[in-house]
Amino acid sequence: MSAEIYLIAPTDIPSDRLTAALAAALAENEAAALLLPRGQLSENAYKALAKAVVPLAQSRGTAVLVEGDPGLVRLLGADGLHVRGGIKAVKEALAALKPDLIVGVGDIHSSDDAMRKGELGVDYILFGPLSGSISPDEREMARWWAETMEIPSVLSDPEATGASYDAVGCEFIGLPLRLPETVK
Repeated sequence: MSAEIYLIAPTDIPSDRLTAALAAALAENEAAALLLPRGQLSENAYKALAKAVVPLAQSRGTAVLVEGDPGLVRLLGADGLHVRGGIKAVKEALAALKPDLIVGVGDIHSSDDAMRKGELGVDYILFGPLSGSISPDEREMARWWAETMEIPSVLSDPEATGASYDAVGCEFIGLPLRLPETVK
């Protein structure tokens, strides 16, 4: 089984550079999804960024997941919400968005944490960090989940590239959206 690409956008570049990088990446490879992390952006800056990115990604067949309040998903025309919080935040997102929209979770700290969140009915579990290095424990937890559970898994490996990655059996590989040299 080959993992599908789940792109993770950087949060520290202007929207014009991000859209140029996304267009270039999607011209070369298909991506099942794009996570648009909020990072340190203000609410208005995040909304403006999403309004530039969402239609571009969707026009290429890529689902867009945003972070924040569940109400943002419909407001921005996104395909779903990526939750980085506890059980309460996951339950709120599911109540507001399911069954029509995607609800995925990250910020997983243990297999017990993954199972508790997975039992709530999420669409995917993301293992690993959105930036930095993935630990051997996170990689092993993702491998275990992919072999044991039915809920799709994303292995986020910020140091991997589309040409060199090991998804350890996960359905999706989370790769950073990199800026091509012509976009920098």
